[in-house]
Amino acid sequence: MGSVNTQASSSKVNNYIASHNIKHNAIKSSVWKGFPHYKYRHGKSKPEGVVIHETGNPSSTIYNEIAYMKKNYRNAFVHTFVDDDHIINIASTKYLCWGVGYPGNARFVQFEQVEMHSKKAFAGEVENAAYYAAYILKKYHLKPNDACYDGKGTVWSHQAVAHYLGGSDHTDPVGYYKNRGKRYFHQSYTMNQFYRLVLTNYGNL
Repeated sequence: MGSVNTQASSSKVNNYIASHNIKHNAIKSSVWKGFPHYKYRHGKSKPEGVVIHETGNPSSTIYNEIAYMKKNYRNAFVHTFVDDDHIINIASTKYLCWGVGYPGNARFVQFEQVEMHSKKAFAGEVENAAYYAAYILKKYHLKPNDACYDGKGTVWSHQAVAHYLGGSDHTDPVGYYKNRGKRYFHQSYTMNQFYRLVLTNYGNL
């Protein structure tokens, strides 16, 4: 684990966020009442963690994504959308959403990241995402625990859910993080590095 932790602590993305004093945006509540209300497996307001997604759409905006999801929620929907300048909660986190299939939907709060196209925008989005993940953990009295390496914990990528729990074959946001890290910072950004950013935000709450 030593080399992994060293890599995480030397994340160019996380260092950029810190050195440029990039701050998260406030969470905007824009809950739509059209989404169904089903309880998590342990009951209302009892999620067991948070899942990080990215949309896989290089040309959409956060408002395009939200509008599309409202029209197509019977196929899938998430609780919240994040970009570099917004954290918009559209579905009540008291109830489950449909983002990773069975059994993960009954366990996790889930949010999507819209794809960013500049160094500063990607850093801002990642900071917003880490803050929101930390906020959800605090809100529901969950301890930070990186689930991406053993399938046990509270902070999940969609890839980790698919790998350890099934119900999906998606691998996000791993490829997106790697791509943007290499493109803008000449270093792959990893879920382990993101988890370190979640810890930083959690400690500040």
